[in-house]
Amino acid sequence: MTTTEQQVLIDNLDASSEQCKTVLNRLKSKNDLEEFDELVLNLQELVVKRQNLLNVLIADYSFTQRDYLEHQLELTLSLEVKAKLVMNSLHSEIHLGKKNQRQLDVYKSIDSDR
Repeated sequence: MTTTEQQVLIDNLDASSEQCKTVLNRLKSKNDLEEFDELVLNLQELVVKRQNLLNVLIADYSFTQRDYLEHQLELTLSLEVKAKLVMNSLHSEIHLGKKNQRQLDVYKSIDSDR
Protein backbone atom coordinates (compact mmCIF):
# COMPACT_ATOMS: atom_id res chain seq x y z
CA MET A 1 0.00 0.00 0.00
CA THR A 2 1.36 3.38 -0.95
CA THR A 3 1.05 6.53 1.08
CA THR A 4 -0.12 9.83 -0.38
CA GLU A 5 3.46 11.11 -0.41
CA GLN A 6 4.65 8.00 -2.22
CA GLN A 7 1.86 8.32 -4.77
CA VAL A 8 2.83 11.94 -5.44
CA LEU A 9 6.45 10.81 -5.95
CA ILE A 10 5.31 8.04 -8.29
CA ASP A 11 3.14 10.42 -10.31
CA ASN A 12 5.97 12.97 -10.57
CA LEU A 13 8.43 10.24 -11.51
CA ASP A 14 6.12 8.90 -14.21
CA ALA A 15 5.60 12.41 -15.58
CA SER A 16 9.36 13.07 -15.62
CA SER A 17 9.98 9.78 -17.40
CA GLU A 18 7.42 10.62 -20.08
CA GLN A 19 8.96 14.07 -20.53
CA CYS A 20 12.39 12.47 -20.94
CA LYS A 21 11.02 10.17 -23.64
CA THR A 22 9.39 13.11 -25.41
CA VAL A 23 12.57 15.20 -25.37
CA LEU A 24 14.66 12.27 -26.62
CA ASN A 25 12.23 11.69 -29.48
CA ARG A 26 12.41 15.38 -30.37
CA LEU A 27 16.22 15.25 -30.25
CA LYS A 28 16.23 12.42 -32.78
CA SER A 29 14.45 14.58 -35.33
CA LYS A 30 16.15 17.96 -34.81
CA ASN A 31 18.54 19.48 -37.30
CA ASP A 32 18.70 22.98 -35.82
CA LEU A 33 21.71 23.00 -33.49
CA GLU A 34 20.43 25.94 -31.45
CA GLU A 35 17.18 24.14 -30.63
CA PHE A 36 19.17 20.95 -30.14
CA ASP A 37 21.23 22.64 -27.41
CA GLU A 38 18.08 23.82 -25.67
CA LEU A 39 16.58 20.32 -25.79
CA VAL A 40 19.76 18.79 -24.39
CA LEU A 41 19.71 21.22 -21.47
CA ASN A 42 16.05 20.42 -20.90
CA LEU A 43 16.82 16.71 -20.96
CA GLN A 44 19.64 17.17 -18.47
CA GLU A 45 17.31 18.97 -16.06
CA LEU A 46 14.68 16.25 -16.44
CA VAL A 47 17.20 13.49 -15.80
CA VAL A 48 18.42 15.21 -12.63
CA LYS A 49 14.83 15.69 -11.46
CA ARG A 50 14.01 12.06 -12.22
CA GLN A 51 17.10 10.85 -10.37
CA ASN A 52 16.25 12.95 -7.33
CA LEU A 53 12.70 11.56 -7.27
CA LEU A 54 14.06 8.02 -7.54
CA ASN A 55 16.51 8.68 -4.71
CA VAL A 56 13.72 9.90 -2.43
CA LEU A 57 11.55 6.90 -3.30
CA ILE A 58 14.37 4.40 -2.77
CA ALA A 59 15.33 6.00 0.55
CA ASP A 60 11.77 5.44 1.82
CA TYR A 61 12.02 2.03 3.51
CA SER A 62 8.24 1.76 3.73
CA PHE A 63 7.99 1.71 -0.09
CA THR A 64 7.78 -1.97 -0.93
CA GLN A 65 6.75 -2.05 -4.59
CA ARG A 66 9.70 -3.93 -5.97
CA ASP A 67 8.10 -4.39 -9.40
CA TYR A 68 7.70 -0.63 -9.77
CA LEU A 69 11.38 -0.04 -8.95
CA GLU A 70 12.42 -2.79 -11.37
CA HIS A 71 10.31 -1.12 -14.06
CA GLN A 72 12.07 2.18 -13.31
CA LEU A 73 15.45 0.47 -13.70
CA GLU A 74 14.40 -0.92 -17.08
CA LEU A 75 13.14 2.49 -18.09
CA THR A 76 16.40 4.11 -16.99
CA LEU A 77 18.39 1.65 -19.12
CA SER A 78 16.08 2.30 -22.07
CA LEU A 79 16.49 6.06 -21.73
CA GLU A 80 20.25 5.61 -21.51
CA VAL A 81 20.29 3.66 -24.78
CA LYS A 82 18.18 6.30 -26.53
CA ALA A 83 20.40 9.08 -25.22
CA LYS A 84 23.52 7.28 -26.47
CA LEU A 85 21.94 6.88 -29.92
CA VAL A 86 21.21 10.61 -30.07
CA MET A 87 24.72 11.41 -28.87
CA ASN A 88 26.30 9.12 -31.47
CA SER A 89 24.14 10.64 -34.19
CA LEU A 90 25.21 14.14 -33.22
CA HIS A 91 28.84 13.05 -33.03
CA SER A 92 28.58 11.65 -36.56
CA GLU A 93 26.99 14.86 -37.84
CA ILE A 94 29.72 16.97 -36.24
CA HIS A 95 32.42 14.73 -37.71
CA LEU A 96 30.78 14.87 -41.14
CA GLY A 97 30.53 18.66 -40.87
CA LYS A 98 34.23 18.92 -40.05
CA LYS A 99 35.08 16.61 -42.94
CA ASN A 100 32.98 18.69 -45.34
CA GLN A 101 34.62 21.88 -44.08
CA ARG A 102 38.08 20.39 -44.69
CA GLN A 103 37.04 19.45 -48.22
CA LEU A 104 35.78 22.97 -48.84
CA ASP A 105 39.04 24.37 -47.53
CA VAL A 106 40.99 22.14 -49.92
CA TYR A 107 38.85 23.27 -52.86
CA LYS A 108 39.27 26.91 -51.86
CA SER A 109 43.03 26.40 -51.60
CA ILE A 110 43.14 24.80 -55.05
CA ASP A 111 41.01 27.58 -56.49
CA SER A 112 43.19 30.30 -54.94
CA ASP A 113 46.33 28.67 -56.39
CA ARG A 114 45.05 29.11 -59.95
